[in-house]
Amino acid sequence: MSEELSEKALVRRLKERFEGERPAFLRKMYIHVNLSTKRFREVWSQWWQSEAPPRLEVDMIPVFERHGEVLLCGVEVEFFKGRSRDFAAGLQQALSFGLFGFDSLVLWHIFSENLKNSEIEKYTRPMKEIAEGLDLPIVYFATKLSGESGFEFFAPSRYYSSTVVGPNSFLERMKDECEGRGNPLLRNQEVLKARKTLKVILKIPV
Repeated sequence: MSEELSEKALVRRLKERFEGERPAFLRKMYIHVNLSTKRFREVWSQWWQSEAPPRLEVDMIPVFERHGEVLLCGVEVEFFKGRSRDFAAGLQQALSFGLFGFDSLVLWHIFSENLKNSEIEKYTRPMKEIAEGLDLPIVYFATKLSGESGFEFFAPSRYYSSTVVGPNSFLERMKDECEGRGNPLLRNQEVLKARKTLKVILKIPV
């Protein structure tokens, strides 16, 4: 994938790759979901009597099969093409997804294949230390692009390897990580209501 690719274009291309090989455990893949649209506000207001939802766009929402139910993952994608980004880019956005009732919150840093591994590690090392050391309620993925549809893992640490995996293997690992790290705000009844609203917007049976 070209270094000149924009972040939005990259997300669209990833969706094509993931849906092209659609594993059985992937029910649906949504991208660029704007949670402040008129339609979402109307549904939201049925549950939340006061303020409208904040302005928020979710880059990617994979809907995974989980024991007859669905696993909704809110994914914030940050595309690193050079060395001018903050190593914690997207962290605040990913954490904010918790208020909307996602089952799991994901921060995915994607690095251009033109970047050296030593440069990538300068970003991923401190981000992993923060996520793991503070026990943040997010799943942190860091991968380097390889060709049209390959990923080399830098985080989570257990997957760190120069081995390149394809779309299905990546999604399987994302599902496993999301199942193991849920959104703690789902203990809140209002957040559970927000989850129902989210499912209505995504046309998922409540």
